Amino acid sequence: MNLLLDEMHAAAVASALRARSFDIVAVTEIAELRGTADADLLVWAAAHQRAIVTENIRDFVPLAQRWAAAGQDHAGLVFTNPRRFHRATLAYPGTLIDALATWLPTAPDSAPSMVWWL
Repeated sequence: MNLLLDEMHAAAVASALRARSFDIVAVTEIAELRGTADADLLVWAAAHQRAIVTENIRDFVPLAQRWAAAGQDHAGLVFTNPRRFHRATLAYPGTLIDALATWLPTAPDSAPSMVWWL
């Protein structure tokens, strides 16, 4: 599964996972995506067949529901729990890197419109 790491997460997560041979890019690594509205980010991710890794449940769940109602598939959403992956702790980003590295080998190559919770 190819991933797009939302900008609330450190680009170091993407870098560390690429070093482990996973296909992941961070929004902050792509100049044209920085500050992009969530709706447009979902369009970009779908076009590039990348599931979005985000903790932004409030915005992405309604977007995914609208896409489903319209019969449109996105490339998937991987929701991270801000309590489990709290960005202000010393354990971050290591906890997220480890969780994704454990989960990714079990993830399907493609799973249109699927949602996962980490």
